[in-house]
Amino acid sequence: MKNTLTVIAASLLVLCLSATTVLAGGYQLNLLGQRQIAMGHTGVGMPLDVATIGLNPGGLATLDHNALLFGANATFISTYYRAPAPSSYLAKTDSDIRTPFGLYASYDTPVENLRAGLGVYTPYGNALRWEDGWKYRFLLREISLTAIFIQPTLSYRIGDRIGIGAGLIVAYGAVNLQRDIPVDAQDGETPMVELDGSTTAIGFNAGVHGKINDRVSIGVAYRSQIDMEVSGGDADFTVPVSLSGNFPEGNRFDASLPLPAVLSIGLGLKPSDQLRVNLDANLTFWSAYENLVFEFEQNTATVQDLNEPRNFNDRWIFRIGGEYDATDWLQLRLGSYFDPSPVDEGYITPETPDLDRFGISTGFGFAFTPQTSLNASVLLVLSNPREQTEQAAIDAGTYGSVPVGEFQTRAWIPGISIYHRF
Repeated sequence: MKNTLTVIAASLLVLCLSATTVLAGGYQLNLLGQRQIAMGHTGVGMPLDVATIGLNPGGLATLDHNALLFGANATFISTYYRAPAPSSYLAKTDSDIRTPFGLYASYDTPVENLRAGLGVYTPYGNALRWEDGWKYRFLLREISLTAIFIQPTLSYRIGDRIGIGAGLIVAYGAVNLQRDIPVDAQDGETPMVELDGSTTAIGFNAGVHGKINDRVSIGVAYRSQIDMEVSGGDADFTVPVSLSGNFPEGNRFDASLPLPAVLSIGLGLKPSDQLRVNLDANLTFWSAYENLVFEFEQNTATVQDLNEPRNFNDRWIFRIGGEYDATDWLQLRLGSYFDPSPVDEGYITPETPDLDRFGISTGFGFAFTPQTSLNASVLLVLSNPREQTEQAAIDAGTYGSVPVGEFQTRAWIPGISIYHRF
């Protein structure tokens, strides 16, 4: 029993900060603007509106108007698990709907060619709840994640063709994780643990945008690595009284995890006055995520400090999107992207069953007046099934703390925003 509880407590803490990894990007949704989402979430090389504060701050100075934008999405995400043959066991998630949002504003400053902006947005976040009684409920039952970025930004135009900009990022993150504990229940109460943690951290977002000519533009943006440090996170255990001494009441933990840097490159094309095409590529420096390290305030035989490898890999995401002016008041949009998983075999966990993802998006813009418009988007995310074998977990040294079987994820994410020029 002692060894079993040691494994339980150790793997539990891995999950807690793996959840913060979801904040970093395991479920990196990239929902920074409805116009951009509908075009495959492109816009680094062509600033489409003030949501460029999040994508490429250098593009803000090239806009010819002040503006206010507010929008939100609804995420409908399902993950499916299939046990290895010959078993026919299946399980799926029953996750809550989340509503990531974005608020952006920009205005001219008294300094010529200098524009200021503010972005408040939720680039990461997830709610995942596995169905009751699923096979790996002792690794994860439910997780809820929230992230909010606040980014004041300055952007300066050099001549008529170049814009440079940078913004300070203040990042807030919170996580709640629940899982069952494999010990005998008493009085019908399921033994479980609930973890709560929150943190704030600082980073930056910088970029440059340039027009080669009236038909071609380019952009480069870099969002820095942000080190999220959880200090004094709560670990609350619900266990039989006979085992309560093995799980100290009021225990806390400290941990640190990097949110990797992202380099984005974009090309904007205008084949005609009515048609705009964007090509973007994003390189996420996942290799910064090498290990998970946890330190408990109270160490016991069953709750101990932990250091485990993760060994993520850097990955490129490739995107394409287009926008067509059907009329003076209606724009039609279409886009797609490919997002390969950074997770090696043997490291796939229930809260980050990370798979190669294919995104298809569409949407429209409708102008009520020359100053006010509505933008809507729908993003469909599909994945190929991915199997994690017992041998892969053994080779990675994670056997017993990761599931063995096949995962697949599907999601659809509608969104809407209002844009007002002034």
